[in-house]
Order: sequence, then C-alpha cells, then structure tokens
Amino acid sequence: MAININGVVSGIDTDNIVSGLLKIQQQQLDRMALRKNGIQQRQAAFKTVESRLLSLRADAGALSRNTNNPLTRLSVTPSDDKAISATASAAAVPGVYQMTIDATAQAHQVASQGFADTDSEITQGTFEIRLGSGDPKTITIDGNNNNLSDLSAAINSSGTGISATVVKDSAGGTTPYRLLLSSSKTGASNQITVTNNLAADSGSAVKPVINFGTPVQAASDARVTLGSGAGAISVTSSTNQFKDAIGGVSFDLLQPTVGETVSLTVAKDNSAAVAAVQSFVDSFNGVLNYISENSKYNEASEEGGLFLGNQSAAKIQQTLRTTVQNVVPGANPLANRLSTVGIRFNDSGTLVLDKAKLENALNGNIEGVTADDVKRLFSFGGQSTNSGMSFVLGSTRTQASTSGYQIDISQAAEQATITGSAVASSTVITSANRSLELKLDGKTATVQLNEGTYTAQQLADHIEKIINESEEFPSREINVSLASGALHLTSAKYGLTSDLEIVSGTAVSNLGLTVGLKDNGRDVVGSFIVNGKTEAAVGRGRLLTGDPDNENTADLQVQITLSPSDVVAGAEGTVTVSRGLASSLDQVLGKLLNNEDGLLTSVDDGFDGQLKSLQTSIDRQTKLFDLQEQSIRKQFQALETAISQLNATSSYLGGQLANLPQISSQ
Repeated sequence: MAININGVVSGIDTDNIVSGLLKIQQQQLDRMALRKNGIQQRQAAFKTVESRLLSLRADAGALSRNTNNPLTRLSVTPSDDKAISATASAAAVPGVYQMTIDATAQAHQVASQGFADTDSEITQGTFEIRLGSGDPKTITIDGNNNNLSDLSAAINSSGTGISATVVKDSAGGTTPYRLLLSSSKTGASNQITVTNNLAADSGSAVKPVINFGTPVQAASDARVTLGSGAGAISVTSSTNQFKDAIGGVSFDLLQPTVGETVSLTVAKDNSAAVAAVQSFVDSFNGVLNYISENSKYNEASEEGGLFLGNQSAAKIQQTLRTTVQNVVPGANPLANRLSTVGIRFNDSGTLVLDKAKLENALNGNIEGVTADDVKRLFSFGGQSTNSGMSFVLGSTRTQASTSGYQIDISQAAEQATITGSAVASSTVITSANRSLELKLDGKTATVQLNEGTYTAQQLADHIEKIINESEEFPSREINVSLASGALHLTSAKYGLTSDLEIVSGTAVSNLGLTVGLKDNGRDVVGSFIVNGKTEAAVGRGRLLTGDPDNENTADLQVQITLSPSDVVAGAEGTVTVSRGLASSLDQVLGKLLNNEDGLLTSVDDGFDGQLKSLQTSIDRQTKLFDLQEQSIRKQFQALETAISQLNATSSYLGGQLANLPQISSQ
C-alpha cells in the first residue's frame, strides 16, 4: 500500500514528484493496457464474424438439404380456409384437387337412464368398459362406491380413453341426472362398449343401463369424395385428418358444411424459395461487408480498422467468394453456377440476386432448366441407377463423385414374419378365448380381441387392427394377411430390431398359432466400391451407412429397398453423389467453425495466448511499479522525518541561545 506523506514538513509536493519519477513506468503500463484493449476488440470482432458465419451456415444448410428443401417446397391453397386446411410435401404433384365433404368424424357418446340425484344408489357387481379395439377395463362396484358419482369417477380413472360425467337433463322430470359416457377418439371404430354385470334393481339401488340404441352422438368417420364424375373416389378417416387420400398432401377438416365442395390448389411455393435464397445472399454479404468495413483505414482519424492487415480475416473473405464461384460437377450445364439462376457478384464483391431470373428458373421458364436443377445447384444429394437404392443423406465428410459409387449388397433387409396353420372358415371369439400375448419389435404385451364370429379374412383384419391400435404397442405396426388359409403376421419394421413371437393367450390355438413361434428380421449387408476399392458400410434395417473412416463414402446413407431375390453377384447399382454450392459452403464453414482445429478457433486461441502473456507482463510490471513507488515514498518519508528532526533540533537550539544573555547577566 502506497504511503502518502505529501510534504507536510518540507512543503514539497511529494505526490507530483513521485508521479514524475514513475512516469516512464506508468507509460509502459498504459501502453500495455491499450494493447490489451486492442487485442480484446479484435477478438470480439472475430466473435462477431463467427456469429455471422453461423447464421450463414444455417441459411446455407436449409438450401443444401436433400429433403424439405425450400427450393422444391409446395404450397396448398384451399378454396375455403374455414372449412379445410392442408399442407404438401415434396412428393405432392401440383394441381387442383376438388372434393365434396360428405361427413365429419364424430366421437361416440351414450347415456344412461335418469336418476333422482348425482349420488343416487346403484347396484353392485362389475362394469366392464372398452373403447374401440382397446383393452377392456373392469370396474368393481361394492358398498364403498355404489352411487352414480363414484361410478363416474371410477370410469374416469380407468385409463380407457372414455370420460364420464353426470349431466342434468332438463327434460328428465323427477329423474334428471344421467351418466354420460364420451369417447376421447372420433371414428366408427372407436365406439364405446359395455359389459354390464351389475345386479338388477333392488330396493333403492338401481342398475345403470346405457342406452346404445339411441346414442347421444353416433360414432362416425369423416368422409370425402374426390372428384365429381362417375369415377369419383370416396375416402374415409376415423379422424378429421386425411394423410393418404392425395399423395403428398395432408388435409384437416375444420368447420365445413356437410355437402360443401372445396378445392385444394397445390403449386410451387416460389415465395419461400426466393426468400430462402435472399436470406442466404444477405447472410453471405453480411460476413463480407463486416470484414470489409473493419479492414479500412480512416484517414480522418488516422486509424486502421480492426481487421486491417489481418490475414485470417482476408482468408475468410477469399474462401467464401471462391467457394460460391465454383462450377458444380455433375449438375445441369445450364444451371451449374450461381449466375445461371440470377445470382452474381457486383463491383464491390458482394452477391446480388435477380429474383425474376430465379423465379423463371424455378418455374421452368429457362429452357432446359427445372426446379430440380436449381435444387441440385445448391443442395447435397444423390441419384441412383437402381430404383431399389436411394440416397438419403451424408455429412461434411462424404465426398462428391460424378462417376458414382457402386453398391454391392450381399444381404437384403428382411422383416420378422411368422405363419401359423390354417384357421377355420368361421372362428368364434368369446370372453374365454379372446386374449393374445405377443412380442412385437422388442415389446411384449397382451391384446384382447372383440367377441364375435369372424371369417378367416375378417379375423386377419381384426387382429391387425387390434394390435396396431393398441396403446400397449406404441410406434409399432404389424401386417396380418392370409397365406394358404393361415394367418401370416409380419412386423412392419426391417432389421434385427424387428421381431415377432407368440408368447401366450387363450386365443392362440383358435388362431392357428403356437406358443414359442417366433422370427427375427435381418439388417441389410453391403459395401461401397470406389474405383475398384471396397469401402466398409454398416447396415441397420434398410439403411446402409458408410464407415466414418472411409476416404470417400464416410457417413453416406443409402436406403436399400431391394428384396432378397433382387440381390445378385457384384454391384446392384451405382449412386452418384453431388455437392451443390450451398452444401460445399456448409462444408467449408464447418471447417472454419470447427471447435478443435478450425481457423476461428485458432485465431481465438491466439488472442487468448496474447492476452495471457500480456496480462503476465502487466502483473509483473505493476508489481515492480508498486515496489518502486513504495521505495521512493519511503525515501521521502525518511526525508520528512529528518527535516522534522532538524526542525526540532533547531527550535531547541534557538531556545537555548535565546536564554544565554539571561544567564550571563546573573
């Protein structure tokens, strides 16, 4: 801590003298602080460049996608947006689709007879409820819950998807309270069923009876008719959502008028495409402009920008410009560079978009150029010589190849499949033979078949429906068909994770099945061949993925839908991988932004090193400065002490001398 004496005795301005003596050292510290501030400003500026590059990568990534690419996005315009809403995927075909709304989906609602009040006593026993093909739940009514409200509460907590409430019927007279059951799902297949084993009326206890003959609301499917001619097609859905009625188009019925005719117009969404390209151009220019503005010399202030003379900043600019100026190998020669679709560099070195020319290219108004060609100019994609092999995706490590990569399949993917023995032409399912426990794709659960009499085909259809709609098998699906009169069960999944096994159940023998009957699927097995050299691949289900260490096909994913009979000796086909400009830029940006060895990481580490070294020097110089200041101030303190002592001695001597005449006079 500095000693402050400030010339109390001597009258010397000590602080100014000390500051003057240490001025050189202080100037050194000030220069170091300025240098540190400059480094921090340049580091922050590169952080801004990094942020802008991340934004550019996001925009480039959108254009580089093989699926859901904005350049091939479709829009759907309904004639009545209050009646219907719709979306379209890239698989949809542009056109106008007309339909008549015949019915909307309704949820099943049924009610009991009337009761005097909400807590009216009911008879005891069991009350089994079931929603559609779901698992039935049995509710036991005894002396602890034998009233209307408790029955309602028990149904609500049963987990069946059926809700219960006691409602007051204004036309009910002296017994206005009725138990209302409502399905949580719409559709004719989601009807409420009840097995009422409550005792008959006895004294004040009344047996609740559900009136299924006159439902409050009948369960019904939504139904639309596509077209209006003699060949019009009727399509139904258990909900008000239709996903497969029109290829690539999904639509929802909102508040239509039954009998209303509406149309859906599917067209290319050029506005989304142009907006995506404009966003890419703006982000690209944003990086270049920021670096340029900070690389100038200001003559008025005689100061240079933060990037003036910085090779790393200049390298980033040059790398970006070079990447997007390249010609895309394998692309349509009429659309293999940015200028062919309306994007060019201006005199200042930034991109300019001609929206009209881009729209012409997307609309096919440029001879020989299609929207797919525009997509290929930007995106990362692939084309196959075999329809059973389709490019899915790759990574920044996947290399483009105009000559293509051969694919040699040694094993096609397969599903788990089991077949029982022939079933009877008519099978009766009762409460005694309705359960079936099976394992499907790793999940074991029990389903309950509906009681009834079934033909062999009806039985197959019913089993498929029961399993696929069971909440016990989430995200799992099975196909059930007949093979020579026997039930043929097939998991919808491919690969080793596809499995089927009959575990137990009272329905097993009636279905021609046996406990322990099981099967597993198989993953696709194959490899890539590049210029005669084999590169390893791993199969999962129908997806074949290149090994991460492959020189060319690292992370390349190809969907193999070939059947075992399609597998031949040698390569089954060739996939050509092309990397468009947005994809190439994404690859370059990935290297620049790499957290381990990217250019920006190296620059940031360099700044951190400079700051650390400089801070060490500042700390050392500050310590020396403090020591020097303390030493000088101690010297001044000693001087002040000496002067003080001299002053005291002088005063003493002065006093003694003043008394000398008095001594001599005596």
